[in-house]
Amino acid sequence: MIKYLGSKRALIDPITEAVRALLPSGGRVCDLFSGTARVGHALKARGYEVWSNDLNAYAHTLATAYVQANAERWSDRAERLIAELAAMPPAPGWFTKAFCEDARYFTPENGARIEAIRTRIAALSLEPELEAIALTALMEAADRVDSTAGVQMAYMKAWAPRALKPLSLRLPDILPGSGRATRADAVQIAPEVEADLVYLDPPYNQHSYLGNYHVW
Repeated sequence: MIKYLGSKRALIDPITEAVRALLPSGGRVCDLFSGTARVGHALKARGYEVWSNDLNAYAHTLATAYVQANAERWSDRAERLIAELAAMPPAPGWFTKAFCEDARYFTPENGARIEAIRTRIAALSLEPELEAIALTALMEAADRVDSTAGVQMAYMKAWAPRALKPLSLRLPDILPGSGRATRADAVQIAPEVEADLVYLDPPYNQHSYLGNYHVW
């Protein structure tokens, strides 16, 4: 999953073990600040019913793919869609100019492919969960070939070796079973939450998440 300030990638095992200690027989867990949905995805994989919420659109997209989407319903269609999108020819435009020529997030070749794929996803008018899976595949593919340290303010002086590789789409690791993804202010939606456990990991420093992750 994408590089992200505050990601819990290295803490997944301790977090899930703590949840298991509190809810050994399963139950519903709500993550009010879901971010990359890494925690929600891990809990869903361990059999919990997960509700992931975040105010940011890209975070809601990730949670829709990794928590809400049911692999038993979407895997076959998503695999065909990813193959179709991977075959799109490059189409440079404003994105390529802004992020690959005026800046150095991606090589122009990869930027033009990102732009073509994103435009095609928008044109298809997909069901929300299938669209989220496609967008997640694109975000993760872009992250694998970017030339940043993961935040806007951390540019590389030279192209990162990964940036010189061609963009490659992969089907996200969507899971069987149901879940819920919402996009709302945590304070406003909190009174509606019905769960056995609520996981709270709010932003904890002065950095602007939207300012630092505006590409996503």
